[in-house]
Amino acid sequence: MTTLDPALLDAALRLVRELTTDRAGMGEARRRLAPLRERWPGADPAIVRDEEAADGSVSFDVLLREPAGTVSVAYSPTPALPWPLRGAVRHSDLHLARVGTRTLRVGEALTALDFLWYDHDVLARLVDTGLVATELEQHPVEVDDDELQAAADAYRRAKGLLDAEATARWLTERGLSAEDFADLIAHTVAVARLRRQVVGDGLPSWFAAHRSSFDTLVIAWTAEGSPPTDRAAALPAVAAAVRAGRAAGILRTVAVAAPPELRAASGPVPTTIAGTAVTAVVVDREPAVLDGGTRALVERAMFDEWLARRRAETDVEWFWLPRDRTTRVR
Repeated sequence: MTTLDPALLDAALRLVRELTTDRAGMGEARRRLAPLRERWPGADPAIVRDEEAADGSVSFDVLLREPAGTVSVAYSPTPALPWPLRGAVRHSDLHLARVGTRTLRVGEALTALDFLWYDHDVLARLVDTGLVATELEQHPVEVDDDELQAAADAYRRAKGLLDAEATARWLTERGLSAEDFADLIAHTVAVARLRRQVVGDGLPSWFAAHRSSFDTLVIAWTAEGSPPTDRAAALPAVAAAVRAGRAAGILRTVAVAAPPELRAASGPVPTTIAGTAVTAVVVDREPAVLDGGTRALVERAMFDEWLARRRAETDVEWFWLPRDRTTRVR
């Protein structure tokens, strides 16, 4: 027998019936779930939405925690498939991985790979998507219309989508609707808000402890021989090599983005730049200053650190990959 409040079970059943009848989206479903979460926080109510690919029917499930396990309250109107039958094919058809208690859909994962994140290991990025989605579901972030419009405009400019025709073609190529694009932008803005919340007021002290990682490195490199270690001599030597038709160059980059072997190097080291095996030397190191550009990099680094801790704490089960691949993202 369940230990849950009967009033909670009644409220959950009413909710899934209403959501199913209204064919509500997840945003609306989470909004309507909020009163249950406020009244019964100990049960940690969560909502799951499923749309059956075969007939387009929608079904909802409210998950309620109790000491011995989890209670599922589901509703599927006739003639839609009942929730257990939907679940029987879910892993093989639509789902990629379970991250904690949240299931990551294949489509969601592919979207994340193309849109949401800066460079990162692919499997870790997929897990991060599930972790962030869970955090935003449990602690929704409010985003206003002006912020969404500004983010959408910036995204289109970054992708070169300067008119309606280009935008429509780009969406069609990726199998996305205008609603999908709006959801993507809203999620991107929400992630940025979450990142700022995670960083909080700890950025200055974190930066002070990791300042050298954000120094600007001036790197001289050449595919033949070794460049001088002195900046004044390295620059003309590289220029002479280029004039002679040899592969060489000067690279300015933040230390954290440089090849690991160069970040603390004191002399010439073999490395790879732009896919070419070269010998490189750091000829100058400019101390980091916490300006706008550096602040953005520090925020991302702190957020990555937070995500790494969450990955280490979360059980991940891959449905489309061998389980031993999971250990690579811990």
